[in-house]
Amino acid sequence: MLENGIMGFGWHYVLTHPWVLVKESAHRIKWAWQRVFRGWDDRVVWGIDYYLSKHMPIWLRTLKDKKQGIPASFLGPDNDLDKAEERWDAALDAMIDGFDAAREIQDLGYSPLHEEVLATLQDRFARGFQVFKENYFSLWD
Repeated sequence: MLENGIMGFGWHYVLTHPWVLVKESAHRIKWAWQRVFRGWDDRVVWGIDYYLSKHMPIWLRTLKDKKQGIPASFLGPDNDLDKAEERWDAALDAMIDGFDAAREIQDLGYSPLHEEVLATLQDRFARGFQVFKENYFSLWD
């Protein structure tokens, strides 16, 4: 961090505009305060899509790894819990893949050179998001 500047600002800029450090420090304190008392800070609304694409895979992987239950909708007529768990894990994997694809889209940028890759990522996101919509009220533990 220090070799490239401080708080995201280059050294030359900091040396010629030292007040930015005070201003940036105040912002960071405010955002930390917001995270403590609100659970999120103002920067989230600057890119809600980016925030969700970053955090949803983490939350969904944690749910998959630490789950204690399986939604009843995943039980088949045989009431086999192992098969139900496999189906639920597959649904969670599809959601994870969809949000991972969304993050890749955001990191890729929009260039004509990436149209083929972009189309593949958008398909992955669409499939994962469809599973997410279908199971939205089952995302609990």
